[in-house]
Amino acid sequence: MIPQVSKNGKHWLRVRLVLLALGFGLGFLLLVGRAVDLQVIQREHLLARAQREFMRQVELTPRRGIIFDRNQEELAVSLDTESVYARPMGITTPKQTGHLLSQALGMPEDQVVKRLKEERGFVWVARRINPDRAEAVRALELTGIGLINEPRRFYPYSNLACHVLGFAGMDAKGLEGVEAQYDSVLRGHVSKVTSLRDALGRTIYLSPAAFNALPEGNHVILTLDKRLQYQLEKVLAATVAKYHAAGGQAVVMVPQTGEILAMSSLPTFNPNVFGRFPKESFRNRVLTDTFEPGSTFKMFVAAAALDTKKATPQSQYFCENGEWGVGGRVIHDTHKYGTLSLAEIIKYSSNIGAAKVGMGVGAEELYKTIKSFGFGRPTEVDLPGESRGILRPYRSWRPVDLANICFGQGVAVTGLQLVQAVAAVANGGVLMRPYVVKAVVDQSGHLVKENQPQVVGRVMGEREASVLTAMLQGVTQPGGTGTQARVDPFPVAGKTGTAQKLDPSGGYSQSEYMAIFTGFLPADNPKAAVLVVVDTPKGQHYGGVVSGPAWAAIARAAMDTLGVQPPSQATQLVRAAVPPASAKAQAQRPRLRPADPAPALAQGKMPDLRGLTLREVLRLARDQRLLISVNGWGRVVSQSPEPGISLEPRQELKVDLQPAEGGA
Repeated sequence: MIPQVSKNGKHWLRVRLVLLALGFGLGFLLLVGRAVDLQVIQREHLLARAQREFMRQVELTPRRGIIFDRNQEELAVSLDTESVYARPMGITTPKQTGHLLSQALGMPEDQVVKRLKEERGFVWVARRINPDRAEAVRALELTGIGLINEPRRFYPYSNLACHVLGFAGMDAKGLEGVEAQYDSVLRGHVSKVTSLRDALGRTIYLSPAAFNALPEGNHVILTLDKRLQYQLEKVLAATVAKYHAAGGQAVVMVPQTGEILAMSSLPTFNPNVFGRFPKESFRNRVLTDTFEPGSTFKMFVAAAALDTKKATPQSQYFCENGEWGVGGRVIHDTHKYGTLSLAEIIKYSSNIGAAKVGMGVGAEELYKTIKSFGFGRPTEVDLPGESRGILRPYRSWRPVDLANICFGQGVAVTGLQLVQAVAAVANGGVLMRPYVVKAVVDQSGHLVKENQPQVVGRVMGEREASVLTAMLQGVTQPGGTGTQARVDPFPVAGKTGTAQKLDPSGGYSQSEYMAIFTGFLPADNPKAAVLVVVDTPKGQHYGGVVSGPAWAAIARAAMDTLGVQPPSQATQLVRAAVPPASAKAQAQRPRLRPADPAPALAQGKMPDLRGLTLREVLRLARDQRLLISVNGWGRVVSQSPEPGISLEPRQELKVDLQPAEGGA
């Protein structure tokens, strides 16, 4: 018997069917709406998001631009080296591959295998390896292992100007010096290539061809002169060694522009292998280290007295016969002087006389003058790590503080501040901002930016600066403290300084000094301001004795480099009468017109490189895949292998360079 459905049951059945149909219909409409939203409304946004999920931008290390000296001689270049990479996702036998690879690279096997087992699509195995190891890896032809070119920073003259140049790290980022200060200029724009990633975010494809055309940054031209820099470093190193000193620093600056022609501090380091040197040696002490300027500060006391009309060169001061009590302290002179004029106070370097001159000027006016000369604030040179020095506000000066500051105690300066201030006297009382980068050019040599001389301000009147210059000339005249800084026949204006160093236990040391000489020449038409500081010399410690001769040698080299002729016509006539060099001597000079290397290269032979510049040799070595070793600077005078020898890939090339005729 078939059961009968009641009318009431049929009704609820129809209701349930209608509700189910409505539910299905509503669900279908929601799906259609969502599809429209995803496919139409959010299409672009979701497409970009999807690409980000499976595509990734990988940054490539750019090729840094060249750093040139003012004569466009290379001081820092980038050379191609090879690096080994792996694609672990494509390596099926990491242990066997790692064993072979570790032998070729001379690396621990467990270290290599660990990298090959990483769940990544791209890993570095070894960066910037030598050519022999690169060839060994290439010969293995291992699956998932490849070699690509990477630029390596190379400083052809080792530690020459190392503190100015600085260095760049493994990722081509500048870390010190110009390399750091102008990193964005030299490094250029970072290149990016696209890699594909799997669902877990692992790189599965990265084309090595993308590494072959690395971008190159702009080039930087320095104000430094390589020849003068070499001479300055040579003289400074010899002086520090002679007196067994803890260190030293020296600077040559153009007074009218603020251009730094040469700058060095000791100890130095080799930026090619900077990791082998302590971080302490990276410090450019000319900028970072402060010291009490000692008696060199007396010239600025005299400047204040002259500019405020509080004294003239003939103004008389009683120097108390060598001892004078001020504020509970006794000030001493090295000699017992009676009455001295202002000019004689500078010439003989009287502490008591300088203190009395400063007290006559007054604390406020003296402070204003010292501040205007640039002390107590950074020079804003285009190098990192500069110190501002120490100059307390004049309102905190006691009478003894004022007296001390007049002979360079109780105030601290940097070497760059001191030479900048001296250059202002040479420049007729106008202070210039120092700088080391002359211009920025692109890869085609087109000018991108040029640094122009910048006036900081006028620190004293032109007439007063001329009077002070005449007084400073007396320092190197007979009886003055700086006779060993003479550079005859050029007139020299300068000042000695012998500053006691602070004793860590309190007060001043009786055995450790900073020996200083600073000045400019020719005094009647200044072309260069020079500073030499020797830190803690042994035996002798007076600035005129220790630093004076070094200053004279560097100053003479500066005159030669700048082509400044001596004032004596007789000297010029003698030079003109010098007979030409012998044929043998001329043959030893670098040839100015080198032979064309193209014919020899076409035959696979080593060309004659004599007469080529370093830049030309580096380009040839790069094109022929030669290993290069450089000794000296200038143009090539000898080479190994000799011309005519058959060329082999990765062959070592050694070249000796010397400056061309007329170089300093």
